[in-house]
Amino acid sequence: MATTYILIVILSLFFILLLSGSRRRQTEVAKPVRGDDLDVWPFMPRDFMTDAEVRFFRQLKQAVPEFLIFSQVGLSRLIECTDEEDEKFWFNRINRMSVDYVLVDQDAQHVLVAIELDDWSHDHASRMKADLKKDKALISAGIPMVRFHGEEYVSAAEIRRELLHALAQRQAWMVEAG
Repeated sequence: MATTYILIVILSLFFILLLSGSRRRQTEVAKPVRGDDLDVWPFMPRDFMTDAEVRFFRQLKQAVPEFLIFSQVGLSRLIECTDEEDEKFWFNRINRMSVDYVLVDQDAQHVLVAIELDDWSHDHASRMKADLKKDKALISAGIPMVRFHGEEYVSAAEIRRELLHALAQRQAWMVEAG
């Protein structure tokens, strides 16, 4: 009988500790996050594209009016991982990367070409390494990358020639891939 009382006391203490731990976790979750109590957060609109990107965008629209053009698109909206077991690892390799523009088929579904407008910042070693990763990810998915130098004037005709060449290469690759 004494062992029954001891067992009841031990189980009671165990449940009390268990309940107090869960209550503590609930109060930890309920703590306010800095800024949540503010009516207005410290944000303001910013320009969507740089002046050079706007100028190039206008040239791009003139060069390939038959395609849809989107700007500032994250890679995770363009490609997905085929390795289900290691998907998180590969997603983290491209997370927070974007391309300046994408050329999309009129069906608004199929990305045809990714386009980067490189400037002086792409001359840094860390940026070059990131550019290589971006190129490799897109090319692995069958999306060609075309780069233009942002500080040089490129005519609409030159842009069109480069992009149509990339599209022809994409078509050839897709035929080979079956």
